[in-house]
Amino acid sequence: MGHGYAKSAVDIACWDALGRAVGLPVCDLLGGRVSERFPLYFAVPLASPSEMTEYVRVRRTEGIHRFQLKVGADPYEDTERTRGVVEATGPEDVVVVDANGGWRLQDAVVAARALDGLDRVFLEQPCATLEECLIVRQRTTLPMVLDECIRDVHSLLRAYEARALEAFNLKISKVGGLSQAKLMRDLAIALGLKVTIEDTWGGDIVTAAVSHLAASTPTDALFTVSFMNDWTNEHIAGHVPRSEKGFGAAPPAPGLGIDVDTDALGKPILSVAT
Repeated sequence: MGHGYAKSAVDIACWDALGRAVGLPVCDLLGGRVSERFPLYFAVPLASPSEMTEYVRVRRTEGIHRFQLKVGADPYEDTERTRGVVEATGPEDVVVVDANGGWRLQDAVVAARALDGLDRVFLEQPCATLEECLIVRQRTTLPMVLDECIRDVHSLLRAYEARALEAFNLKISKVGGLSQAKLMRDLAIALGLKVTIEDTWGGDIVTAAVSHLAASTPTDALFTVSFMNDWTNEHIAGHVPRSEKGFGAAPPAPGLGIDVDTDALGKPILSVAT
C-alpha cells in the first residue's frame, strides 16, 4: 500500500522498456506526440521584492515567460513581491504565486485580497488543506492552482466537485509513476482543467519522463512544465532533454529517448537476472 515515490521509478522504467521494445518514444504510447515543444516555467526563490523582480527580469531575457513566485511569508511583503514582478513582466507572461501551503489561513486571506484583480496572476496552494484553500477561494477572484493537496484521482475529484481549482500540479512520482499520471492527466482533460506537468525533484531521467507526458498533452490543457535537470549540477544522461529559451521537448528516440551513464550511478544495490 502506498509508497508511490518508490514505485514511480519502476513504473517509468517499464514504460521506457516498452517503448524500446516496440521502437516508439514514450509520448507516442501516452497518447501521441501532440506538441513538438512546450513552454517551461522557472521558480523564483523567495527573497526581497527587489531581488525577485530582478531575477525575473534576467530570466525574461533568456526566453522564460512563465514564473512561479515562492511566497508564504508576510502577506504584505508577498504582495509587494508579486506586484513588482507583474510590473516587470508583459502580456505574454504568466505569474503563479505559490505559497506551497505555507500561509496560515488569515495570512492567506490577507494576501489573496491584496492580490485580487492583478492581471495574469494565478494563486497556488495558499494553505495546507483543501478546506482552507476553499475559504481563500471564496474571498478572491484569482484563478486557483492546487498542488500539495492533490495526491491521487480521489483527491482530484474531490477538489473538482468542490469547485476549488482551475489547474493543478501533476507530479509524476507523487502519484506513483507515468501510469497514474496519464490517468490523472486524461481525467483533467475530460474535466476541463489545466495541468502543470513536473515532479518533486530529479535529474535527466525524471525530466525525460516529464517531457514525454507533456508532449502527449493537448496544448489547451497544458498550463506549463518544469524541467528538473535545469536545477541540478549532475547529469547522468548528457543533460538530455534540455530546455532552450523557455521551451522544452521530448526526445525522439524510442523509450524515454535517453542513454544513461550507468557508471555515474555507482555500484548497483540490487541486480535481477532476466
